[in-house]
Amino acid sequence: MNKIKIAIVIPCWKRSIVLEYVMNQFDLLYQKTPNYVDVMVIYVFSKNDPELPQMLFNYLKSNHQRDYIYSANEFLGQKLNDGIWLALNYNFDYVMNCGSDDLIHPKLFDLYKKHLLNKELLFGINKLYFYKDDQDPLFFSGYNKPYVVGAGRMIHKSILMHVFSEYGGLYSKDINRGMDTMSSNRMHEIGYVEKTVNPGKFPYVIDIKSNININSFQKINRSGNATKHIVPADRYYLFRHFKILQEYEFQITNLSAKKVFS
Repeated sequence: MNKIKIAIVIPCWKRSIVLEYVMNQFDLLYQKTPNYVDVMVIYVFSKNDPELPQMLFNYLKSNHQRDYIYSANEFLGQKLNDGIWLALNYNFDYVMNCGSDDLIHPKLFDLYKKHLLNKELLFGINKLYFYKDDQDPLFFSGYNKPYVVGAGRMIHKSILMHVFSEYGGLYSKDINRGMDTMSSNRMHEIGYVEKTVNPGKFPYVIDIKSNININSFQKINRSGNATKHIVPADRYYLFRHFKILQEYEFQITNLSAKKVFS
């Protein structure tokens, strides 16, 4: 059986410490990827990123299948389009959305197995966890409702070719916010509707928040409480499934302590 080829496109800007642990998680994911899929991560870097040297250092020492492209750090929409275009040139079957602060559990492909083997065009999960080192984690159900979560969303290449032909890209090239909603709207407008895969409460995707996120942890907490789709989560439950996350918290805590006593 030919493997299903999946490209995970990740636009990067600053937050090199977070990205290091994301890359480490992809090393683990690559080792545990089931035999029916072939996964490559495409990083979208910017040459004027002040943390680019550290990112490239971590990129070179990582062990998963990967490639990168440079894109001007002007708008996130254009960076994502540039990464997807590279994936299409590689002739991948699917592109998965992912951020430079998203941890993906290897079991996500088991959850998606029947949808991948059936060659379904557009699907994803409707729940995820948000984590910040100095806050209680959050479990958010119905995030991005009525659409699926952007992180982990699987888009077949036929849709991407169609939407690039129609609009010039999956994303408007001049936006930095509302990426998941506007890209879903574009696909809806040309006739594609995503299928929701219910993940239960297992942490297939964890979004790590820092102090420079466009959508802050506090903003997400407020919006979740307003829609009654959010509950506190147990950080040790997340650590049990993501050892990388516990290692990340340990490093951030130590860095914070050094700043206090320096």
